[in-house]
Amino acid sequence: MDEYEGYFADCYALTDKRTESFIKEFLDHFVPERRETADEYEVPQYANNPVENFKTAHEAVKFLVENKSIKHSLYWANPIKSELRGAEIFFTDDGYVIMGIFCETKYPNTEIEDKIFKEIKEFCESDEGYITYEDTPPHNSKEFREKIKLIEKARKHNKRS
Repeated sequence: MDEYEGYFADCYALTDKRTESFIKEFLDHFVPERRETADEYEVPQYANNPVENFKTAHEAVKFLVENKSIKHSLYWANPIKSELRGAEIFFTDDGYVIMGIFCETKYPNTEIEDKIFKEIKEFCESDEGYITYEDTPPHNSKEFREKIKLIEKARKHNKRS
């Protein structure tokens, strides 16, 4: 029997749907009982002297969808006992958003993350994405696409070995 590995898989999909309504739909679909993981949301993120400071993730999302050149990361935990542990949203500096789910893994058995990754891509109507482990994506769509190419190249190389 496969055991959970003690770390999480991250499933990411890139989309140009950087809107409040799409982000809410995504969160409601994947983590309806979500819990915010931060007490405040500063812009720039982790700044000692932020220009903006929001008390809720909803306020931060509203600001970030309007300010398409600001990169930022937001996280929600799933309080329900499940293989799906939470949601991640990464606002890129070029107007896109990377939708993410972190989940349990039984790596090298990847059935959990494969299933969630397929669901995310379908929900986002995106073919651009990848699965990684305990790693955040770049905050730029071009760099994200380059990372996809590197992962696919490594996968092809490993299949030949």
